[in-house]
Amino acid sequence: MIRIITDSTCEAPPELLGHPAVSVVPLTVIFGQETFLDNVDITREQFWARLTSSDKLPTTSQATPGQFQPLFQKFTDAGDEVIVIVISARLSQTYNSALVAKESVPDGPIDVIDSKTTSVGLGLMLQEAVALAEAGMSRSEIAARLIQMRDAIHVIFVVETLEYLQRGGRIGKARAFVGTLLKLKPLLGIVDGEVTPEARVRSRAKALETMQELMQQKVSARGPQVRLALMHAQAADEAARVGQALAASFGTQRMFIAELGPVLGTHVGPGTIGAAVYGGS
Repeated sequence: MIRIITDSTCEAPPELLGHPAVSVVPLTVIFGQETFLDNVDITREQFWARLTSSDKLPTTSQATPGQFQPLFQKFTDAGDEVIVIVISARLSQTYNSALVAKESVPDGPIDVIDSKTTSVGLGLMLQEAVALAEAGMSRSEIAARLIQMRDAIHVIFVVETLEYLQRGGRIGKARAFVGTLLKLKPLLGIVDGEVTPEARVRSRAKALETMQELMQQKVSARGPQVRLALMHAQAADEAARVGQALAASFGTQRMFIAELGPVLGTHVGPGTIGAAVYGGS
């Protein structure tokens, strides 16, 4: 059996995250002296309520080698093969933790892949990995397909403020926007695993409209093979409207919508809406 391990920044439908072949390693969110495992010790609802009422922003920490190693040992001892697909190495040290853990099982049939994305972009990759495993592809074939796929996933998101990304140190090339925005709304992307600036507009409505336009420019494919995923932070209705519009423009119904969890929510803040689009193959 092929086992697929991802991390808790992966946003995907509950049935996919709960698939028998899938394991999710949690990252950590820290409020002052209190430490919580993402989606284990603190729910999304509890996190957003606490974030908006807290005087000080929380911090986050990567998954550790000690969280991956027992899974590696358990699965390989059972004769299973393992594919690990995690948050971009430019956004978290989780990828490096998985590599360190792999050294404890030196001859184990384990592939560790830097997704170069996160959230619903990572969710699309998990979706692909599970589908390919169910179709009977080998571990090496699945790993090769995922590496090919990651460069074809486009992610754009709108944040209410850059404060969260800036304080959390995950702002990447979007630091070029800091100090110049005034009342402008920033559109950001994830390119080669790093947060990058896409555009600046004057209103939230225009930002969501521009996000759709940019996606249509970046992904030329149209039809049912196109896959979409929407993420949001306390903005479910807006995410649904954007998703419906994107689905219509791309001519596909292959879409899921997910709420951002504690670790990513710490870095982008409430009101964030984003989309990931994969043109298919």
